[in-house]
Amino acid sequence: MLVSIIIPAYNAERTLGECLDGCLAQGYPDTEIIVVDDGSTDGTERVARARNVGYIRQENGGPAKARNTGAREAEGEVIAFTDSDCIPEPNWIEALVASLDEDTAAVGGTYGIANPDSTLARFIHEEIAARHSHFGEAVDFLGSFNVAYKKAAFDAVGGFDESFRIASAEDNDLAYRLSDRGGTLRFTGEAVVCHHHPTRLWPYLRTQMRHGFWRMKLYAKHPKRTKGDRYADRREFAGPPLSLLLVFAIVIHFATVINGGTLTIDLPALRFENVFLLDGALWLRWCVVSGFPVILLAIVYSILKGSLRKELLPRLGLINMFRFIVMDILRDIARGIGLLRGVWTFLIVRRETA
Repeated sequence: MLVSIIIPAYNAERTLGECLDGCLAQGYPDTEIIVVDDGSTDGTERVARARNVGYIRQENGGPAKARNTGAREAEGEVIAFTDSDCIPEPNWIEALVASLDEDTAAVGGTYGIANPDSTLARFIHEEIAARHSHFGEAVDFLGSFNVAYKKAAFDAVGGFDESFRIASAEDNDLAYRLSDRGGTLRFTGEAVVCHHHPTRLWPYLRTQMRHGFWRMKLYAKHPKRTKGDRYADRREFAGPPLSLLLVFAIVIHFATVINGGTLTIDLPALRFENVFLLDGALWLRWCVVSGFPVILLAIVYSILKGSLRKELLPRLGLINMFRFIVMDILRDIARGIGLLRGVWTFLIVRRETA
C-alpha cells in the first residue's frame, strides 16, 4: 500500500533537510514524498530538490492549503503529514499504517524533542508528553504534525479548511469533521516524530496569541466542541479568560490600595471616577476586602491547573516547575488576548466566515 508523505514548508531551509532525511530513511517500503513550498523566499526549494523528492510550489496560502495541494497530487491510498521542523523516526510510517485498520479513518502519533538543550523547548515537550500519556487508542483529535489519513476519508470531508490561514486549529477542525461523519480516529505512541520546539519566550507567546485568535474561529464553527477534546478539555478553555480576569483584579486592587482607596479611569471611550478616602483601620479593611476577588480567582485558576502541574513536577523538578508556572501563566494571558480578538472577529464582526 503506497503512502504519500506530504510536508508543507515555508522558509524551512534550516530544518527541512533533517525532515526529508528522516522521511527517506523510513523502513516502510512503499512511500512517496511531496514537499509543498508555500511561497518560501529562502533556500527551501534547493533543499528539497537536492534530495530528489516531489516538489510543488504555490503562492503563500498557509499550511492547510499547502497540505491540500499535496493531497491532490498524492498517488497513495494513505496520505501522511508531518511538518518541516519535524524529524520522523525510522518506524514512523510503519507504526501509523499498523494502526490504520479497515474501520479507521486516521491515525496519529506523538512528539519527540529535537532540541532538548532549550529550557523552553523541554517545558513544551514535557507538557505534550504528559497529555499524550493519557490518550487511549480511540481519540477525537489528531495533530497534523504526525498523522495519516485514508485518502478516501480525507477527500470525503474536503481536506483541511483553507480559511485557517496559519498553523492553528485546522487539524482540530478536520478531526472534528471526520469524527462527526462517523470516522474512527486512533492514536499510537509508537509513531514518533522529533520536533524543534520553540526556544524563545516572546515569539512563542506571540504564536500563542494567534492560537487563541484562531481557536475562536474553531469554536464558532464547532460550538459543541467548546467542552474540549482528548488533548485539551474545558479547563484549558477556561484558563486564558480566567488569567485575564486575574490580571485585571490584581491591577484594580493595587491601584486602589496604593491610592488610599481612590480609583480613577480616564480614557477617551471610558470615564470612571470613584473616590473614597480611607484612613487607618478602614483602609486596612479595604485592602483585605478588595483583595478577596484576587485570592478567589487565584485559587480557582490554581485548581484548574493543578492536575497537570502535579504530573509535571517529577519530570521538571521544583525549580523548573516554578519557571514552567510563570511560562504557563504568560501563555494563558497571551491566549486570552487572542481569544478576545477572536470573539470580536468571528462571533461579532464576521460570523459568516466561521
